[in-house]
Amino acid sequence: MDDDDGITRFGVMRGIEGQEGKEESVSRDCSGLQAEGESEEQKCLQEGRNLTVTCPYNINKYAFSLKAWQRVRSDGHLETLVITETRNADLNLAQAGRYLLEDYPTEAIIKVTMTGLQRGDAGLYQCVIHLTSQNLVILHHRIRLVQCSGLLELPGVPALIFVTCGIILNKGLVFSVLFVFLRKPRPQKVFGQGAGPAPGTVPGVGQDAGIDAKRAERVPQDGRN
Repeated sequence: MDDDDGITRFGVMRGIEGQEGKEESVSRDCSGLQAEGESEEQKCLQEGRNLTVTCPYNINKYAFSLKAWQRVRSDGHLETLVITETRNADLNLAQAGRYLLEDYPTEAIIKVTMTGLQRGDAGLYQCVIHLTSQNLVILHHRIRLVQCSGLLELPGVPALIFVTCGIILNKGLVFSVLFVFLRKPRPQKVFGQGAGPAPGTVPGVGQDAGIDAKRAERVPQDGRN
């Protein structure tokens, strides 16, 4: 009886220790998730548009593990929106409604696409390695979709602003060059020797022509004398 009691106690103790070890492992995983979750990236929620997120992972550890895209509710509840069901070596696809998950094991990345964003999609999301329902590994950092206002909601606005500013600057530069060119003083002609005829004179008629005219006037006078 004593031997049986000893064996029974030993088995119970081993069972308790195993359960405690399991709980400690789960607790450690949960605390790890919380630490990972402190890193967030905010993205603008643009209604009607699509959101694409890329999450890298360790190819040696998780190439053949299931992957999932989850939403973290305000109370901490995890809602799995889409999860892979295959463990292919090249590509694993999963789609649920507006959520598409593409797993590329050879590249060690997950690509998640949310189509037709709605106002109610604002919140916190995460890519995870789904080992078990109690053992999740957060990849990369969490994504927080936030409502954007003003110009950020309009598609293509940053590019439009950039092009407009470029056109304005270009035109301003052209007008500045023209203004400087037109304001530049023109060189004035100096009348004098070798500078051409003075104002009021006939082109081609210079001092020599005047002397010849005077000589012509004197000829008749000399003849009369």
